[in-house]
Amino acid sequence: MTTPRRQGQWRWVAHPPWRPPTRVARPPVPRHRSGPAWGARTPHYPATPRWGLPLIAIPRQLPTPALPRRARLAAAAPGILRASMAWFIASAVAHGLRYLALAFYADRVAPWWLEAATTALVWVTGVVSIAIVLCAAVASAGWLIDARRRAYEPGTDPRSRFRLWVGSLVVVVNFFRLPVYLEELRRVSTRAPSRTALRRWWAAWAINVVAVAVAFWRSTGDGPQAAADTVLLTMVAALTAAWAIHETRSVIRSFNDPSPRFTRRFIAAGIVDAR
Repeated sequence: MTTPRRQGQWRWVAHPPWRPPTRVARPPVPRHRSGPAWGARTPHYPATPRWGLPLIAIPRQLPTPALPRRARLAAAAPGILRASMAWFIASAVAHGLRYLALAFYADRVAPWWLEAATTALVWVTGVVSIAIVLCAAVASAGWLIDARRRAYEPGTDPRSRFRLWVGSLVVVVNFFRLPVYLEELRRVSTRAPSRTALRRWWAAWAINVVAVAVAFWRSTGDGPQAAADTVLLTMVAALTAAWAIHETRSVIRSFNDPSPRFTRRFIAAGIVDAR
């Protein structure tokens, strides 16, 4: 409802339907603001104003318990494998540059600075790659032990921890024992790769072993041609090692992450009368 005001203005007044409107007094006119704060100078404050929401007690975040050493080693395995794969690729690039230099200067003496630079690149990338791949092997073995501990019931793992360490780190033994350990883990895990993925992982390591063996055999030869062939075969071995490490990371992620495969389902859209 509206009530008339002066000079033809109207004012809206809200009231309950059971009570007639009553005249409401107008608010008093504010007084003229005066004082030193409203003079010619800009207002200022002796301290920072504390306007805003009142201070409340913020709950403190409780410290998370420290993970055991085996769990921390398992969590660091994918990152160490990624670094090892990057260094093997760098080692393959260094050996490729070394082979190009040897092929270009096959019939004449190469400059000393090019010889020194390519030799330094080959040695640095090779030594760092070997050091990181050893750390990656230890971290991957720790991941395998931790994954089996989580997959099996407490105390029901048929393999002891010592046998798992030996079967994962001994050079010749791990080539035959690691597929068995991963297959046992795949059967008892809810998130696991397919058997084809495990076969592809084993094939990658088998090809890498063959490439390393051929490069080592060629390095026993004499002459500049044998040296050049050794550099080329070492580059191939480094690339196959990077591929095998990539397959290892894929297997670890497939055990840790849910499967990205989708399942096709048929949904009934209605009922059809057969009459």
